[in-house]
Amino acid sequence: MNEAYAKAKREADRYIRKAVLHGEYPYIPALDDVIGEDSTGTRLRLGIMEIPLDLLAGTVTSGRQNVFAANFMPAAGVNTEFAAKWNSLYRYQEEQGIQDAVTVFEYKHRFYVQEGNKRVSVLKYLRMPVILADVTRIMPKEPDELYAEFLAFYKVSRLYEPYFSETGSYAKFAKLTGQDLEHEWSDETVRRIKGVYYRFQKAYQRRFDAEDEIPCGDVFLEYLSVYGFEAARTADSSTLDRGLVKLKGALIKDTRKTEIAAHPDEIRSDSVSEVVSDVVSDLKKALPFALPKRRLRVAFIYPSSASESAEVFDHELGRILLEKRLGDKVTTCTYEDCRDEKTLKEALTDATNTCDVILTVSPSHFADTYRFAVKNPGKRYLNCSRNMKRNVLPVYGVRMYEADFLLGALAAVFADSHRIAYLAEAPQPGSAAQINAFAIGASMVDPHAQVILSWKEYLDEDWQEQMKRLDISVFRDSAVPSIKDGSVRYGIYRLDENGPINLAVPVINWGNYYTKMIQPMTESLSGSKDKTLNYWWGMSADVLDVNVSGSLPYQSRKMIQLLKNGLTTERLDPFDGEIHSTERVIKGPYDPKLTTEEILSMNWLNDNVTGFLPQTEDTGL
Repeated sequence: MNEAYAKAKREADRYIRKAVLHGEYPYIPALDDVIGEDSTGTRLRLGIMEIPLDLLAGTVTSGRQNVFAANFMPAAGVNTEFAAKWNSLYRYQEEQGIQDAVTVFEYKHRFYVQEGNKRVSVLKYLRMPVILADVTRIMPKEPDELYAEFLAFYKVSRLYEPYFSETGSYAKFAKLTGQDLEHEWSDETVRRIKGVYYRFQKAYQRRFDAEDEIPCGDVFLEYLSVYGFEAARTADSSTLDRGLVKLKGALIKDTRKTEIAAHPDEIRSDSVSEVVSDVVSDLKKALPFALPKRRLRVAFIYPSSASESAEVFDHELGRILLEKRLGDKVTTCTYEDCRDEKTLKEALTDATNTCDVILTVSPSHFADTYRFAVKNPGKRYLNCSRNMKRNVLPVYGVRMYEADFLLGALAAVFADSHRIAYLAEAPQPGSAAQINAFAIGASMVDPHAQVILSWKEYLDEDWQEQMKRLDISVFRDSAVPSIKDGSVRYGIYRLDENGPINLAVPVINWGNYYTKMIQPMTESLSGSKDKTLNYWWGMSADVLDVNVSGSLPYQSRKMIQLLKNGLTTERLDPFDGEIHSTERVIKGPYDPKLTTEEILSMNWLNDNVTGFLPQTEDTGL
């Protein structure tokens, strides 16, 4: 039995050496050193229950710290009294099983042992998942958002696991398991979830190690997001392992820094691909006959049809131009009317089986496209959105805020009342940037300009009358016209006694976009799928423009052209220089301009905007 202690001590020694090497404290922390002013917080006795050993963080007092490494393995010498007692407990566990509950305090979702440190150490050495404990919770005076969400989860489930490291995860987990955080979960539901999670834990331990630094709970949540709870419940060990292998690759990608190409010139093949391409080119020249050409197969998946959606029509026109320009290198196919989960999955399945590149052109298709990207790492998927949270699924989009900057400047010219209405669609990443760029453009022309922000989903039936009472006659509306009613209420327009008069409209050249994005992919059909590159192009890439009405005064057309030239040559940036929000100074006049990440994650409104920012739409991930 001394062999067990010697082995456990070697684990402790390895951990201590590694911690010291990285400048970390090598022994178990003491709650007395962690809790600070929360030591006087409310204490709630929760009773005796099984708790996950993974969440055992330390001991209560500092007196016993140095006999355990931070992984709870014993650090005392093999010939000490401590080692003898540890061995005695080990034998008891092997022969009869430890049944006495340890005494612990729970503080911020971590447990600290008051009595029973050696029992914890023995069971951790044996890789047991849980231990019986008498739990008292110490409530922090000001719980953070994540812990507050856990408390809501615990109240309905009485579960400490899965543990999640990001806010929003507990609500998402409840939804994925068919529950919520408001109604108590049945005993059967809790038993089923615990069984699935503990089985998943074993698979996780086979496929992940400490160096991966991705908590089991986070991986479990991601697995459920991709495969579903029922699939996890019925999966055997080999199926779980196969799914985790694919998922691990995707999650490791997500830990890497997001790469964004702000211009087509930033797309580069990796050096290995270039060398291979040169070798293949030389071989082709040496052959006495021509090799058959292999064209890149590209699928376009649409949420509706080109006959009823102007946005889909624009993408379809881009696809046609792509094939016309690169017809000897590219062949394309389309899947229309993918409105629901069933038709979308059917389209993705067929495209995955027949194509090299799969493009989903709607942000609403992000979640399902992501699931297919995880399950099929050998294929290249892209989603047209600004959701850059998942590196395994690159996205492509347009810097629409550049067009809004021009539209705001032009709108201010015609807003005699200094008020302009901005009618916004459902919020997405980057929506705030468009609104703020519009407001900045307006304020540069008219320092007294006020932008009245209204979200279409919240508009009352008499909203037009309300705008009239506010003396608003200039509007920023949808970026594209409606095919159904033929209305001119798009871009920016002015309302007078004769009706709406269109002033300007943003135009996306998807033909140029798709040609410049797909053409480098044709040079290497296998591609560099380990590298994720997101595309976010604007006027400098010749994929975005603003068309102004020919009836505008030439001075106004000249102003827009000058501003457009500045954006095209990248000498002008709406988010450079001094910026004030409604609540604070965002940046001073000489501070660096905002980064792409800061632009996409804006959660503030410019100081001349009246309105609010609702929560962005949930992608389901």
